[in-house]
Amino acid sequence: MKKVLLLSLGLAMGFGAFAQNRVAKEAVSGKATVSKVAVGNDIYTGSVMENSSKSNSSVVVNRYLDFEEGTAIETFYDLQSNGYVSNRMYQKANGDVAVAVTMSREQNLTASDRGTGYNFIAGGDMANLRDIPEVREEANATGDDVRTGWPTIAPYGPQGEILVNHSSGLNYWIREKAGEGQWDGPYSIPNPEGLEYPYSLSWPRVATSGANNEIIHVVCAAQHSISSDEMVNAQFYCRSTDGQNWEVGYSPLEESDEHINLYSADDYSIATNGDVVAICYTTVFYGHAIVMKSTDNGQTWNRIVVWENPYIGDWETDENTITPEDNPAQTPVHSTVAVGPDGTVHVAFSVATYAHTELGNTFSYYYGRTADGIAYWNDTRAALTNLRLWQDDPENEGYALHSMDSVNFCGWLPFYSNIADFNADAIYKNDDYIYQFYGSCSGFPALSVDPEGNLALAYSTIDTERELYNGASYFRTTVMSYKDANDEGWTVAYEHVFEDFMHMVDESMFVNAAPYVVRPNEFWFSYVTDNVPGLAWGSGASQSSPENNICYVYKISSECIEIGVSEIVPMDVVYNVYPNPASEYIFVSSSMNADATIAFTNLAGQTVKVVNTSLTTGENGVSINDLNSGVYFCTVTANGYSHTTKVVVK
Repeated sequence: MKKVLLLSLGLAMGFGAFAQNRVAKEAVSGKATVSKVAVGNDIYTGSVMENSSKSNSSVVVNRYLDFEEGTAIETFYDLQSNGYVSNRMYQKANGDVAVAVTMSREQNLTASDRGTGYNFIAGGDMANLRDIPEVREEANATGDDVRTGWPTIAPYGPQGEILVNHSSGLNYWIREKAGEGQWDGPYSIPNPEGLEYPYSLSWPRVATSGANNEIIHVVCAAQHSISSDEMVNAQFYCRSTDGQNWEVGYSPLEESDEHINLYSADDYSIATNGDVVAICYTTVFYGHAIVMKSTDNGQTWNRIVVWENPYIGDWETDENTITPEDNPAQTPVHSTVAVGPDGTVHVAFSVATYAHTELGNTFSYYYGRTADGIAYWNDTRAALTNLRLWQDDPENEGYALHSMDSVNFCGWLPFYSNIADFNADAIYKNDDYIYQFYGSCSGFPALSVDPEGNLALAYSTIDTERELYNGASYFRTTVMSYKDANDEGWTVAYEHVFEDFMHMVDESMFVNAAPYVVRPNEFWFSYVTDNVPGLAWGSGASQSSPENNICYVYKISSECIEIGVSEIVPMDVVYNVYPNPASEYIFVSSSMNADATIAFTNLAGQTVKVVNTSLTTGENGVSINDLNSGVYFCTVTANGYSHTTKVVVK
């Protein structure tokens, strides 16, 4: 059985290396002004291991959008990755699309049938989406009952495809025509010399390059014993030019010794286009964000710094790792990479906020609205040196202002109409979301680039417009950003994928993309949902039993996407009215310039004061000297929206 939906959407917007103790704190939030007061000091145990703020105001002003979505795969196994997902989707030159997930049809925590769930869409026509698979691909191929994980797929050869996963090492299957016939395999990618059982290559990502996708690239990691008393986490790179013989060794990071211990499982993503291969490495706290780029199909590499870590070093001994107590640090987390038709490497990664204020392993981790953002970089730019989406308000100590920087950031928590009611306590923050994955409001990005160099980004973020799960937790949703090839900045969160009523009780965390698509402005993505926040697997798993997870695949396409300079997409421009209680003045926080009417109504329902004014981006003072002490409802009407706040006048 298969389900395909046609929706019309309007304009709308790792495995770690070391076990440490951490103190969780929260950045409590509003919008343009956000309190930074820490509200929690519970101790959790888990795993760790000057850019211009040029705001781009271009928006979609004329877009004839088709949104097609289908149910591709069902699985009770929900831990799709240790950190983030990549290379589980592709599109071939003829339009064929394939998608894969880790799949188990057993509703228990054993998942003895765990393997590769796979579906296929011939020609990129959603009507050709196949039925939901009942068994994993390994069983289809050989009847083999070996438990596998972390599937990754890519086109291979003129018409074929390759599947790689891990099970006591790396296995791979090949077939000559994608989506048809039996897989040939499994074959093994050999462990490098010195890596012996029980240690083996694991957590793979596969990509192919060359004129006919004939050169195979696999990045992976392993816990690696280098002596009788020392084990390290290491990064590896595997390359084959014939599908049979493999060059296997440490990753291209080896020359700088960054391949040992700085990066762990799932701290990497890979993409190709033509003869260009790009591997992105990001890790929380300890290392730089790095791209290794090859323009000759992986024979030689160039190391490029994406983001320079100002606090790099050994936390136990190096004073340089200490962050200021009043100025938390940012660090990249989940990354995604795509290579444009001109060979430009594009990278996006979510941002985490932490403070490490004394030598040792303890640190504070912030998960509120001001600890948000997905950064963007490409290799025509200098290295990022700042990851702050929210800036300190120089006029209001303890508050922060949104930078609206759509050049260095491509994603953030959208400015929903009820964002003034944002409740940081409703962020689901058990180990399997915040502390295991170092998550924030926005994360798990997936990049895609088309033949004209246009970019689309899908990511998971907090949905403040749906009812809380069990009255306590926000659902996560999928939103999209877009960047025209000729535009310096992004149109951020322009599409809310879950606006359709069918997703009212869906939780979306893991997002994936076809990193290179073959038709201009037609992008392919997938995401995995269930209807309960949290995960059934993982060190801090919250679900007592697995929920049925659905992998949806969707296509967003348009024959006419016009980007023009305009005001921000119509939205509630007001994010906060403060202080409260107030005397003499209140301040209205606005995301844009807009004419507004500000009305004050008393508890009897009488309008006692009306102010017609022009709001400017940022803070706008309004005199309340003529109001008597008491309680009022302040309603700000601007840009077609009304925003009401209860205000106490002293």
